[in-house]
Amino acid sequence: MNDFRSRRVVAVGISIALALALGAGGCGVNKKEVVEAKSSVYDAEFAIVFSAAVSAVRELYPTLDENPTTGVIKTAWHEVKYRDPGADDPKSVQSRDQTAGVGAGTPNSGLGYNPSLARRLTFIRFDVHVAGGRPWRVRVIGTASELQPGNALPTEMRGAAKPHWLIGRTDALTVAIHRRLKQYAQSAPTIVEDVEPDVPKATIGGEIPEGARAAAQAIVAAIDTRDYAALRATCADDVVWSLGAAPGVDSAMAMWQADPGVFAQMEKAITAGCASDGADVVCPAGAARGAWQVRLAKRGDAWKLASFITVE
Repeated sequence: MNDFRSRRVVAVGISIALALALGAGGCGVNKKEVVEAKSSVYDAEFAIVFSAAVSAVRELYPTLDENPTTGVIKTAWHEVKYRDPGADDPKSVQSRDQTAGVGAGTPNSGLGYNPSLARRLTFIRFDVHVAGGRPWRVRVIGTASELQPGNALPTEMRGAAKPHWLIGRTDALTVAIHRRLKQYAQSAPTIVEDVEPDVPKATIGGEIPEGARAAAQAIVAAIDTRDYAALRATCADDVVWSLGAAPGVDSAMAMWQADPGVFAQMEKAITAGCASDGADVVCPAGAARGAWQVRLAKRGDAWKLASFITVE
C-alpha cells in the first residue's frame, strides 16, 4: 500500500458542453418532464430497463460500476466544472484576476499564489436503483462533495450544505433515463421519492461472536453505501492499515479512500467468511499468504476493525 502515497482522489472532469447543458437544469429538462419521470414505472424486461439506465448514466457520467444482480449502478466521483454561472468559467476567473491585478507572479501574493487555483472543487456521484418487479421503478440518488484548499480528501455535503445544483443534476439524470424508456412508461401509484433504499445486512459466515458479526455487517454496509463516516466509526483508533506505516484511523481512511479498490477487497474478505483467532476474529478464515485479511478485535465493550493488511 506504499504506492497509495503518490495517488490522489480520482475524479473524472465533466466536459464543458455537458456542464453548460446541466447548469440550468439539464438538457432542456422542464418541471413537467421531471414530474413525469419521477412518477413513472417501466413495463419491460429487467434487462431492457437496466441496460437503458446504464447507457443513460454512462453518457453523462462515464466512470461507473454496474451490478445487474442487485440492479444498482454507482458512478465514480465526477468533478463539477461550473456550479455557478460565470463564476467557475476559467476565462471569467482569469479575466477577473487580471482586472484585480492578481496573477502567478503578483507581488505579495504568497509565493505565486493564484486565487483561481485555490478555488474549492466540487464533485458529484449517483446511485441508480432499478427496483421492485415488472413494472420496474428507477430511483436516482445524487451526492455532492467538496474539496477545500488544504484538505487531502473531499467532504460530503449534507443537509444545509448541499449545493443548489444537486437537485437539478439529479433530475436531469432521472429524465435522461426516462427518455430512453418512455415507450415502456406507465404512471406509478405515487411519485417515486429520492429516498435511499434500505440496505439488507450482509450474510457473514463462520462461528464468531454476534458482536463481531454485527461489526462486520456494519463495515460491509458502510462500504456498499459509500458512507465513509460510518466506516470510520467501525475502525479502532489504532487500526493497522500497512505493516510499514504507523497505525491510525486518520491515515487508514485517507489511504483507503485514495484507492477505492481497497474497499472491494475489504468487503470480499469479510463476506468470504470469518473465524475466531484467539480473542480476535479474522476474515477470511485461513487466508493464504499475500491475501487480504480483516481482523476484528475488542476495544472496550465494542468490536472494531483492528487491521486490514495482507497476510505475511
